[in-house]
Amino acid sequence: MARNWLSGMRSATTITAETTNKSTIPQQKSFYRRQLPSHLTSFTSPEGRRVFKETLNDGYAEGYFNLAGNFTTQSEPAYCGPSSLAMVLNALEVDPGQTWKGAWRWYSDELLQACEPKEHMKTKGITFDQFGCLATAHCDTIAKRGGQVSYAEFLEDIKMTSQSNNTFMVLSFSRKVLGQTGDGHFSPIGGYHRASNQALVLDTARYKYPMWFGSVDLLFNAMQPVDKDTGKPRGYFLLNRKGEMTVTAQRNTAAQGPMDSRSYAEQTISLPECPPYVIPTTIHCNCKHSNRVCDSQARL
Repeated sequence: MARNWLSGMRSATTITAETTNKSTIPQQKSFYRRQLPSHLTSFTSPEGRRVFKETLNDGYAEGYFNLAGNFTTQSEPAYCGPSSLAMVLNALEVDPGQTWKGAWRWYSDELLQACEPKEHMKTKGITFDQFGCLATAHCDTIAKRGGQVSYAEFLEDIKMTSQSNNTFMVLSFSRKVLGQTGDGHFSPIGGYHRASNQALVLDTARYKYPMWFGSVDLLFNAMQPVDKDTGKPRGYFLLNRKGEMTVTAQRNTAAQGPMDSRSYAEQTISLPECPPYVIPTTIHCNCKHSNRVCDSQARL
């Protein structure tokens, strides 16, 4: 009798809870990932595994394991920029000089904040310029914009960073050009497949798309559309530990005409191996929320 009574109570509770939830809690539309467009190759697919194996054997995935070992899924839907930067800084083994949790110093995307209020960043993310301004406080940074950098240089930079384990590329691109949902996005490049001329994109929105291989031609085109928030095309960044950027990455491109390519490293904050002080993870650029003008931002 007691068992039947308890069973009845459980059933009633379940029915009441279900009825209450349906009548009082609005059903929010949700998604489990997105279908990757057919012209992009999922990293975990049989074809993706074959392509990656060849990439690794050709020596064009030298930095992959540094990045994959520190893969950072963005903690907010608009945090692709901070999460890409956090992934690279941890791959470079840069000491942030600031605790993450407990006694541990570690980069996470929520510790990296640009000039916008955090609530604004959670919904709007950060721009190309704000990424560069934030990155320069923690590592050597070279920024190159789409529309002003040639395809040949873009390809050479992909090859160079794919053959290096201490210089990384973060790409800023339009998802629309690739047939993906959404628009502006940041993600690191993890390798280059020479035979098919594809680059491996370590997509920080893992809840949406897996890591994928995409044509360098398409990625180049995806940098070209003008970002309505800045009035300029997107582009890419080359990142390295302070004082270690290679001569190849810093090569002079003046012979190709005027370029919006510059090193942010001229006004960087010194970052010693064991910082005796806290490095600011909030960098204020020139905007209405700050009275400080970032020198590198002022030159954009």
